[in-house]
Amino acid sequence: MKSVGFILRDTRQKKGILLEDVEKATKIRRKFLEAIENDDYTLIPSLAYAKGFVKNYSEFLGLDSAVILAFFRRQSRDVSKTSLLPKEALETDHSLFQLTPGRFLMLLLGVCTILFLSYFIVQYRRLQQPPGLRIEKPEKEKVVEDRKVDVLGSTDLDATVTVNGVSVLVRSDGKFFDQVTLTPGVNTITITATSRFGKSTTIIRKVGLKQ
Repeated sequence: MKSVGFILRDTRQKKGILLEDVEKATKIRRKFLEAIENDDYTLIPSLAYAKGFVKNYSEFLGLDSAVILAFFRRQSRDVSKTSLLPKEALETDHSLFQLTPGRFLMLLLGVCTILFLSYFIVQYRRLQQPPGLRIEKPEKEKVVEDRKVDVLGSTDLDATVTVNGVSVLVRSDGKFFDQVTLTPGVNTITITATSRFGKSTTIIRKVGLKQ
């Protein structure tokens, strides 16, 4: 009975195709092609690789891969199982991408380093930035009739707030409230939020009191 190796080698030679051409077209290393043609599967890492190589090789030669694989299965029954077990790591041009324990540790260390640096940068930028400050009341350029006007807003949780230089209580949710007594005419209300690192944000509201 003709072997798989004989069929593939005979077909290739009749078509005048060199092994170098097969290697370029199929990306199968020449030493594996030679092993298949010699029916020596001990050089091929596993049965799965052997099947894949035989299938790709036969299809490249224009043969019916299903028929060739049937020959291969029948032939492999007569081959010792150990001959198809991995003998060595498969040599590929992509060996740099194989994940080894050493490379895994390096990758893990790199990820941890990136996360630490990212956290450090975020915290550093946060320290350098002034606190947020949002004023809901009073509105800009507001004119009122009452002598007292509400000052309502919110800031960062760790910030302190002053209204016209007087400290006001900041609640646990960052909101604060105060009242300012107005004098007739235009009144300037200065609200300042200061972080624990000394960075501050100031908002000024002009409120007019009708005389």
